[in-house]
Amino acid sequence: MSKWDVLIIGSGISSLTCAALLAKRGKSVCVLEQYNKPGGYLHCFSRFGERFETGAHYVGAMGKGQPFRALLKYLDVYDDNLFVPLDTEGFDVFNFPGFQVKFPRGYDGVIGALSAQFPQEKTAIQAYFDMIRTVVNQFPTYQFNAASDIETPTEALETSVATVVRRLTSNLKLQCVLFSYCIHHGVAPEDIPFGFHAIVTDSLIRGAYGLKNGGDAVARKFVETIEKHGGSVRLNTRVARLVTRDKHIDEVVTENGETFAADWVISGIHPKAVFGLLSEPEVLSPAFRSRVANLKESTGIFGVYAACTLDLPLNPLRNYYYFGSDNPAAYLESTTPATPGAVFVSSGTRVLRPGQKTIPVSFHASSPIEWFEPWRATAYGARPQDYRALKNELAESIFALVERYQPGLRASVRQFVTSSPLTNLHFNGSEEGSSYGIYHSFQNTGARSLGPRTHIRNLLLTGQNCLFPGLLGSAVAALRTSGHLVGIKPILNELNQEMRNFT
Repeated sequence: MSKWDVLIIGSGISSLTCAALLAKRGKSVCVLEQYNKPGGYLHCFSRFGERFETGAHYVGAMGKGQPFRALLKYLDVYDDNLFVPLDTEGFDVFNFPGFQVKFPRGYDGVIGALSAQFPQEKTAIQAYFDMIRTVVNQFPTYQFNAASDIETPTEALETSVATVVRRLTSNLKLQCVLFSYCIHHGVAPEDIPFGFHAIVTDSLIRGAYGLKNGGDAVARKFVETIEKHGGSVRLNTRVARLVTRDKHIDEVVTENGETFAADWVISGIHPKAVFGLLSEPEVLSPAFRSRVANLKESTGIFGVYAACTLDLPLNPLRNYYYFGSDNPAAYLESTTPATPGAVFVSSGTRVLRPGQKTIPVSFHASSPIEWFEPWRATAYGARPQDYRALKNELAESIFALVERYQPGLRASVRQFVTSSPLTNLHFNGSEEGSSYGIYHSFQNTGARSLGPRTHIRNLLLTGQNCLFPGLLGSAVAALRTSGHLVGIKPILNELNQEMRNFT
């Protein structure tokens, strides 16, 4: 049996952040990953001679002196070769029936672009973004403010983004634009706390960057740093059982029979999954077990990964959002396979290679797992023709929506493959095939969230299910988790200094 200070289950960005931070601070750390490479939704894959991202399409707060870059530099993970700034004149392009809006980098640019599109709404637009700038400063683990007495800004987490926006404007088209970033957390505007939506919006407006060499390169850099500080990342190592005694994990047992022991165990996998590994589940109260079992999951995601001809009129340094409606009550939902509500489009190649013949383009839309329920028990790679037929129907409906705004899109697609919520289940073990974990509504965030601590004395949780989805949210969750072992205030002080080094 090998003994460590900290064992970490899973190797998504939250687990890797915990491992890098704790190893840097002198802890012996071992990461156990079931798959053959690390990274979770940082994973890339290759088809048709091109690289495609599965989940890490772009990230915010990456400008000089901004939180995510400062965190990666602090962890010795940041490298200019890993990231590329997106188009400052319009990194995100939103397409609605009858109008288009581009978001340039910076608040002044975004406010100016929206005010030009909605001149009667200038006051509301200015007020909305002023509120965002105010609210994000209230989150100490986003701004790395150890001096703050605010654990969580209550008002910002008790008011929905829908409430905030509708108080400011009755213009339905403007409401649609301001709700658009709900795509990145999968929560309806009525259900998402304004504070979390504000962080997503702020991070992207200030510093949207693409991944220059894919998410795999970022994961490899994390592993390099972890190993440099004496840690270990074990691949093809699926945890099968957590042996508990007196509300303490004594052993971690893998599928191949290896055993590990640690002072602390950190789980970066879904809470439902990790609590299902306990040898004595009765150590959890019936009320808590019921609460976890009944946690609502965010919707599944369907992906199309296409090799397109280079004459496709899409800028690889931009992301594109295509909406089937400008009705804010309905435009984010996919109600049937034939009618996607919204499609997010990006390229896995942000900088074209010399001699490149095609460009990889990813299309993602919401897709409830119920559509695929008949095939949940079937094996990956051996699913029947009717499953493949549904996937093709979904792909063509996604192409059709984009084609409304980009005529000729379908003709530019040379080859494509697809992924469904069942694909997510197979590769990442995500409940319900979601990319966003639990549904981060009022019932599951703030004071009601599953925090790092558990009923098991030496088991901590991390990851998007403990705070918020996305690379940034998951990494910040890791700070909170690691803070239980080495103290959060020293970490925040050092990170704050890292940000100041840029100014």
